[in-house]
Amino acid sequence: MIKFLCPNYKLTRSYLMQTLKFKNKTLLCGIICLVLALLSFIFFIYQGDGFFIIRDDFNEQQIPFTVGLHRSISDSGISGFSWCVDLGTSTIQAYSFYELGSPFFWLSMLFPAQVFPYIVGWIYILKYTVAGVLAFLYLRRFISNEKYAVVGAILYAFSGFSTVNLLYYHFHDVVALFPLLLLGLEILIEKKDSRLFILSVFLNAFLNYFFFIGETIFLIIYYLFRFSRKDFKGMIKEIIKCLSCAFLGVGMASVLFIPSILYIMQNSRSHSNFTNEGLFNNLRYLLFNLKGLILPAESMPDMSAIFPSKFYSTAAYLPMIGLVLVIAYIIKNRDWLSRLLLFCLVGAFWPLIGNAFFLFMDAQNRWWHAFVLLMALASCKVLENLDSHKKAINVSIIINTLLIVFLFIMVCFIFKDPEGASTLYAPKRFIIYISISLVGIAVTNLGINVFKGNYQFIIICISSFAVITTALTLYVYRSNGKDVNSYKETYDLATQINLPDNQYRINNASNIISMVSNSSGFSLFTSTDSVGITTFESLFDYNDAVNGLNKNSYLGLAELLGGRYYLTTEPTGNNILSTYNSNGITYYMEETAACPIGFKVDSYITETQLREIPIENRAIALMQASVVSESNALLLNSIDNAKNLDFNIPVSDLVAKAQSNCVSDFSKNGSGFTCTSDFKENSAVYFSVPYDSGWSATIDGETARIIESGGMMLLEIPKGYHNIIFKYVTPGYQLGLIISLCCFVVYLLILIKTKPKTNL
Repeated sequence: MIKFLCPNYKLTRSYLMQTLKFKNKTLLCGIICLVLALLSFIFFIYQGDGFFIIRDDFNEQQIPFTVGLHRSISDSGISGFSWCVDLGTSTIQAYSFYELGSPFFWLSMLFPAQVFPYIVGWIYILKYTVAGVLAFLYLRRFISNEKYAVVGAILYAFSGFSTVNLLYYHFHDVVALFPLLLLGLEILIEKKDSRLFILSVFLNAFLNYFFFIGETIFLIIYYLFRFSRKDFKGMIKEIIKCLSCAFLGVGMASVLFIPSILYIMQNSRSHSNFTNEGLFNNLRYLLFNLKGLILPAESMPDMSAIFPSKFYSTAAYLPMIGLVLVIAYIIKNRDWLSRLLLFCLVGAFWPLIGNAFFLFMDAQNRWWHAFVLLMALASCKVLENLDSHKKAINVSIIINTLLIVFLFIMVCFIFKDPEGASTLYAPKRFIIYISISLVGIAVTNLGINVFKGNYQFIIICISSFAVITTALTLYVYRSNGKDVNSYKETYDLATQINLPDNQYRINNASNIISMVSNSSGFSLFTSTDSVGITTFESLFDYNDAVNGLNKNSYLGLAELLGGRYYLTTEPTGNNILSTYNSNGITYYMEETAACPIGFKVDSYITETQLREIPIENRAIALMQASVVSESNALLLNSIDNAKNLDFNIPVSDLVAKAQSNCVSDFSKNGSGFTCTSDFKENSAVYFSVPYDSGWSATIDGETARIIESGGMMLLEIPKGYHNIIFKYVTPGYQLGLIISLCCFVVYLLILIKTKPKTNL
């Protein structure tokens, strides 16, 4: 039977037996996870001649964001302003959710920015390896024989949660570093050594503020289940110590954490969706979450059943074994782990628990990586103690099989969507995933009941399923995504672009074009752009949590925002500024008339007045009069309220007027921008640059007041010649930096004072 399942079993077993003789199981675990990740990714890396892409978010966000971040940091460090994110956004605000705090990103900084697509596949492999090693270090604390912790590490690193989130490259940073939090807490409680816990809190808070919020809530729950006891006085002392260490760790991360929290508190896209209707899942979501637990993970944009697409990261399948050993552990044991697993299972289906991890911001399951680690722990504990779990395993095999059959029957024959249509969207693929899950249970049964839990058989089969499920879903992602050559054509084009005049933008909505070239543009596929941008978009009654407003939606809008340059493969007769060749295709950069960044306006209108104007005319209105709040209108001395706005005037006339009344000598970088003015009278100048409190302005060295103008900036300038300087520092950065430095000093004192006695 083994030969049938693995034709090269003797060779594989011989190699594995030599490998398993490693005394250093941490190194062994790292090697195995590295090899499995390499096997999962190598075909797709080779397929693109080293240029690795997946689809959708990975192609349009993860790659250009990383390149854009690299270029922004090279330009002005982490506290500056990234002009390439939509109309411009703070570097910290734009990228701290993504990769700014990731050690894997800083590793990529060792390479030139433009080569990132050639190294991203290898960094992905490294992330899987680190996830496995750190999971092993946590799991082995509960296992007598460390070889079973290696199995658990594979289950964690290659779980459905990792697979479904292949689209989200930066999520894997969280998966990789999360086990350190639990490991640090265990050592803190057991050995009274706080060093690792403080470090782990710092790393995770620095890594991703959004996930850290969920991990903090999970850590509290973990402590209550793991360490609750009748000694309340002792618990209070422990909790106080844990909190003090956690605060120190967060303090060390404050340089990113404080600016990020200040940002999301102001961002209208970050809000709680708590409603009474959201307290319970309907049948569709119950089936969807069940599918995520018992079947291999799918491609989120192209799902085979229940939903045609859903970006909730709903997957927690353990390669080969599924829920078999988890259920067996719960049946057999009555300890903290079984109770916590039950709690997580309930939370997986009850939004009141599941959505609470991220403060009800959305009905997502992005806390499941923590659940997966506990599932892996239960599974390797069962494998280590098979004899005492045999009956429970047999019952669990039946339960898991029945759940799969139930899901199959419901999806194929019973459940319909609200319109009465079938929810089976890709029958062949659904059958493949059902089959993989059932075969996995059969092989699990074979390994436990026929081969008596033979370790070599178990680890070979689990490793095989890990590679198969990861590569299969990666294949589905890739097969429905953009062709590598087509994407590379756009990417290579972007690496060549350099705008002729930085006082204007490129009229292109692609993240790739703006971020890879580090150019000001209209990139709109981002959920972390400036609060000023969302304020500006609200003037057009637009609000979307993921995509920005298309700047070509309304007449005059692209011109108002300086969209002077555009790319085409067919010359239109406008002035050709540059010619680029990519993948054998010639691209032309042409220009059209647009308002510069920084032009004089003659009047203002209030927000109330603007909203009374039809949406299609609002951009025309803004080219004639700046919009201000009623309170800010009282501050204006150089212009009056607009009396009559002409909506029939040609856009070209308005642009010509703006160009004849613009500031001169405009220059910008990641620290801000400078210009000069020489108006014959006191004037108000409109800068189409997103406003937040990080901006400051001076005129001839004297502080000037910036007036917010519908999310952009308005500056009153005296007549005559003047030097104008706008400087930018992310709000909260300086405070965060001071706190971080102080907390690092405290942590160093703790390291010096504490004797190196703890082994991981």
